[in-house]
Amino acid sequence: MRRTTAWLIAGLMMLVWACGGEGEGTGTSDVVTAETESDRTEAPGATQSTEATQSTEATQSTEATQSTEATEEEAPDNCSLITQEEATALAGYDLEVGQDSILGCGYLPPGSDVADIVVKAVLLEGDVASIAAEGFPNATDIIPVDIGEDTVAVTTPSGDAIASVITASGGRLVELGIVFLGIDPGDSGRIEEAATLAVTALG
Repeated sequence: MRRTTAWLIAGLMMLVWACGGEGEGTGTSDVVTAETESDRTEAPGATQSTEATQSTEATQSTEATQSTEATEEEAPDNCSLITQEEATALAGYDLEVGQDSILGCGYLPPGSDVADIVVKAVLLEGDVASIAAEGFPNATDIIPVDIGEDTVAVTTPSGDAIASVITASGGRLVELGIVFLGIDPGDSGRIEEAATLAVTALG
């Protein structure tokens, strides 16, 4: 069974403001008059407080909308990162592009429902060796690859194949899941081939 690592980065903050209503005065005319004068004195402050609250909420709503729009604009279409032909060339046999999902875009042999290559891009800061160590705690080895700006290959827990190639640059990271290709950890040529495709996906 494939173990796929996905980084999900999301945040949401909400502010709830409660305003109390004005009470009705009862009793003697002096008491009513005193309450009325007090209400008149406090009314400007209450109005200012309400206006300030509305202004703050409007600003926060605008900032949240702008942040969401920026994230959506930067979010990648994983199935546009590499072509079906490029995936096929790496695998050495025909692959067909599947559908994009939270796990990435899969490339499958015809008639199969299991992707032999999965590519996913995320916005993430940090060096890939540290990210890989955290995301693949059971990996036997994390191998630096001299392709691209910052690239590593991650082995399976048993150490008999490369599970993923991960590359990053400028706050963007691409993971190329290739465990079913059975690339030997000692095959530097095949690892570099996979890393080159990952760097191509990074753009």
